Amino acid sequence: MNVNSITKADVAKTAADMKNQGYRLVVVTCTPAAEGYDITYSYDKEGELKHYRINVSESDKIDSIGKSYGGAFVYENEIHDLYGFTFEGMTLDFKGTFIRTSIPFPFKKQAAEPTVTKVKKEEQK
Repeated sequence: MNVNSITKADVAKTAADMKNQGYRLVVVTCTPAAEGYDITYSYDKEGELKHYRINVSESDKIDSIGKSYGGAFVYENEIHDLYGFTFEGMTLDFKGTFIRTSIPFPFKKQAAEPTVTKVKKEEQK
């Protein structure tokens, strides 16, 4: 798989370029990396896949690609809810309620471990 590295500042422009060339958005993924996180944008046109990746830190805000791909709100809200990233200018922002989790941002590096409470059965008399 050939992945093109781009800067955070190039995300929206790259999405607009892909849209103008007739590519459809396939998926946006986020994964922990050695330094920060990698967010990968994958596009397809007639079976030709193109991938663009940015590397971001936890405090980074990322421009939404919703102006070019309205359906990107699904991926952006999911990444926000699971990793804690903010996408600026989302077409539809669920404000952290798109995916409900027992702990905030469960896929964030070093996320707090969920608390497990064991309940003992009452002894029968």
